[in-house]
Amino acid sequence: MTWVIRLLVAAISALFLIIGVRAMLDPQSIITQFELGRQGVTGTSAIRADMGGFFVGTALAALIGLFPGKRQWLLGAAGMVALAFTGRAIGLLSDGLTANIAQSMIIEAITIALLVAAFGILNPRRREALAAERAAEAETQRLATEQESLAADQNDMMAQNDDQQQRDRDLAQPIV
Repeated sequence: MTWVIRLLVAAISALFLIIGVRAMLDPQSIITQFELGRQGVTGTSAIRADMGGFFVGTALAALIGLFPGKRQWLLGAAGMVALAFTGRAIGLLSDGLTANIAQSMIIEAITIALLVAAFGILNPRRREALAAERAAEAETQRLATEQESLAADQNDMMAQNDDQQQRDRDLAQPIV
């Protein structure tokens, strides 16, 4: 299960990293994709810095959160995406909804849920509890197998005892 969540976080991080690098290296594609209109040098610089920085920073925080002992970074990444989602929600109330806004909000909501879930799933205490549960199940299985073996041995001994008693009775009778 943990490898699945790690793979999903890595995939969403890769998507954010691609968007961030694209914003830094090719801001015109971001201007078109996000319908930002015509930009001057200052606007293009803001797209490179702000949008590029946001997406690259979020991707790196999520990736760092995949390392042992660093899972709190996942909440930092989730918080950044939650702030972006909040900004879109405010815009939704004042400006309305478009297909691009809805798509972005859906991706952001899924990302937030994924990052928070990853934080919970990658909890070392949870892993320890799962390992203890697996060990308990293995011990229960071992004891059940041992009990079955003892019961079979006991049945064999009873059958041998019955056979011995029958032989003793047969030998005790006189031969006629």
